[in-house]
Amino acid sequence: MKSTNRFKSLWLLFLMCLIPVWGLSQNVTVKGIVKDAAGEPVIGASVIEKGTTNGIVTDFDGAFSLSVSSKATLQVSFIGYKTEEVAVAGKTTFNIVLKEDTEMLDEVVVVGYGQMKRSDLTGSVVSVSSDAISKSVTTSLDQVLQGRAAGVQVQANSGMPGASSSIRIRGINSLNASNEPIFVIDGVIIDGSSGSGSDNPLASINPSDIVSMDVLKDASATAIYGARAANGVIMITTKRGQKGEASVTYDGYVGWQEMPKKLDMLNLREYAEHKNVRAGKDYSGSSWGIVEPDNTFIRPDMLGEGTDWQDEMFSKALMTSHNLSVTGGTDKNTYSLGAGYLNQDGIAIGSGFKRLTLRGSFDSQVKSYLKMGVNFNFNNSEQILTVDDNSLIATALKQTPNVAVRNPDGSFDGPDTDEYVQNNPVALAMINENSNEKMGIRANTYAEITFMKGLTYKTELSFDYGVTNTYKFNPSYVFGALVNETREGTFSKSYNKYWNWRNVINYANTFGVHTINAMLGQEMQKSQWEYLMGNRKGYISNTATDLTLGDATTATNNGNSGMSSIMSYFGRLFYSYDDKYLLTFTLRRDGSSKFYKDNR
Repeated sequence: MKSTNRFKSLWLLFLMCLIPVWGLSQNVTVKGIVKDAAGEPVIGASVIEKGTTNGIVTDFDGAFSLSVSSKATLQVSFIGYKTEEVAVAGKTTFNIVLKEDTEMLDEVVVVGYGQMKRSDLTGSVVSVSSDAISKSVTTSLDQVLQGRAAGVQVQANSGMPGASSSIRIRGINSLNASNEPIFVIDGVIIDGSSGSGSDNPLASINPSDIVSMDVLKDASATAIYGARAANGVIMITTKRGQKGEASVTYDGYVGWQEMPKKLDMLNLREYAEHKNVRAGKDYSGSSWGIVEPDNTFIRPDMLGEGTDWQDEMFSKALMTSHNLSVTGGTDKNTYSLGAGYLNQDGIAIGSGFKRLTLRGSFDSQVKSYLKMGVNFNFNNSEQILTVDDNSLIATALKQTPNVAVRNPDGSFDGPDTDEYVQNNPVALAMINENSNEKMGIRANTYAEITFMKGLTYKTELSFDYGVTNTYKFNPSYVFGALVNETREGTFSKSYNKYWNWRNVINYANTFGVHTINAMLGQEMQKSQWEYLMGNRKGYISNTATDLTLGDATTATNNGNSGMSSIMSYFGRLFYSYDDKYLLTFTLRRDGSSKFYKDNR
């Protein structure tokens, strides 16, 4: 009886100990108002329970109400203001004052044909800094944006190294035309659209060369580029020289990639049981009889695992990147030189990407009123696309586990029949050839004259030249019952040329509480392209693959060329009254001419 009373006393003591713990962990509702230093309510400020996703935004009165843990810390933030953290500590009512982040408001961002302070922007612009870029492991420029720019969606079109991505700024803007934005790299306009999921015009650009990326998202910000900017504009600034002693910088990495997860597929025993049921050999009573019986599968329990085609097609792949840069200069002359090398093996057989880039920039204060400069970028890339042929990854997932990759003598195996079966994807990925090589150079030179304080004239000449060679060869083969006796080679060459001459006059000044920034410009640009393709069959060997070694009587060819030019006049007027009331007016007029010729 005494032991029972003692047990009850201990149990009561345990419950009493839990009461304060429960009290400390319960939620409370906190309310408050968020204001700026002038006492005005901050509309749309973010109030979040630190360390969680529990949060809310302030209403038109700057007020908020949120249920949080009694031990929580409130994290309050808004664009242009410093983030404030306030501990709840038993309180339920708060008056929070946000202080202006002067560094952020004074930050200069790149806009169309110029720069502006972030605090003066009337359009929607989001930036990705060099710090964010350096912390990521990316192979192409479009991947830099993924998850780093609000309102920008980046989705890979293919898992192949060097493949393109679809970039959507504030969703889909067109039903039939391209939805890709345009890229402006140091004044050179590059079309972000690609002809296929494997072709990426942006993969030739080294992300390590980028200083900042500014995404112009709405009509106010993009209007200066006219109709071409309907899907948004991404402004990219690359590295330039800095005053000071020469500085040598190296960054690089070596890593491995692998599939995070495999699909759950049937092994050989499971496949045999499944086929027996379909053939009507399941003596448990389930009989479909929709395929012919196969004596190979009479005893599934005596079979092994069979071929795991995912293990055969995929493996750990090496990825390495190396970048070296030298910057420096004097009061009047600055320079920046850099080189980069990337080698990314694909995790799938028959895929890979290599890139070599060289860049440089020179700026000189020739006279007190004259500044001149030039920057250039050379790139050379190679991409292996064999696994993309005939969807070999899909073929590997469909191939049955009773087919081996190789025969005992080392030759490639295949199915025992040629009817309604899959090919050997590993063999096709290894013996077929499908690759491309791209080489290009992009450059920009300028001269800027300062007539008086706030009044400048800048003339720029830019060009972009690129060449692409593609090689594709399908040899003959015998894989089990599958026989291909046709050897076929396809080779193509294409080039594109673009140049742009731009003249811009800019005037900026402040008169008391009035600030004016006026820009007037004119530019002319021209693009040319040409494509030529040749195809032959009847090669005498799988090793002699030059186009001239094919049968001339089977030769086919195709090609086209074209040209387009644009003459433009544009202007922008920005007015600010007391840094509170802002007005931006933009005007652009384009005249274009296009020519297309089919050379078939």
